[in-house]
Amino acid sequence: MGAKAEGQGQVIVFTGAGKGKTTAALGLACRAVGHGGKAAFIHFTGPERPSLGEVTATGILGAKLKMIGIECQAADPSYLGEFDQSVPTLKAALDLARELIKGGECDAVVLDDINPLLHQGVVDEEAVIELISDKPEATTVVLTGRFAPDSIMEIADVVTDFAEVKHPVHTGAAPRKGIDF
Repeated sequence: MGAKAEGQGQVIVFTGAGKGKTTAALGLACRAVGHGGKAAFIHFTGPERPSLGEVTATGILGAKLKMIGIECQAADPSYLGEFDQSVPTLKAALDLARELIKGGECDAVVLDDINPLLHQGVVDEEAVIELISDKPEATTVVLTGRFAPDSIMEIADVVTDFAEVKHPVHTGAAPRKGIDF
């Protein structure tokens, strides 16, 4: 894909072993909302912890940022209470992503933690390639998570590989609420 003019959407991949992929994607969605747009954030994997601070914080953004969780991926069902909407299966999440992307209502659609599911073959890679290839020009689609497939990175306009250089958790420190989650 060539250079995009201002206002045109992109395919963005946040991948790698480092921390911050989800937070960066949510920041991008917030930026879209801050400039008068709409965004959707579909969290494809259940959390290790019962609360994802980013999800809770989005409540102040109202209807401009739709947060969606997937019931079959939630280790703790109460976690889904923090989302605006939940869907029962990964297939339903992909169908909703297709609807949100192709409908053109959203300026940005985040498919959070979809990359590991693509890598594991749990989500059909060809279906996701077709989905992002057929997106409206003005829509930005963000795919996050470790192990982004080469095929996805090849068609992306932006790929950022998050590399962990140093983190306190490796010295035995517990993750910090409000900082690490």
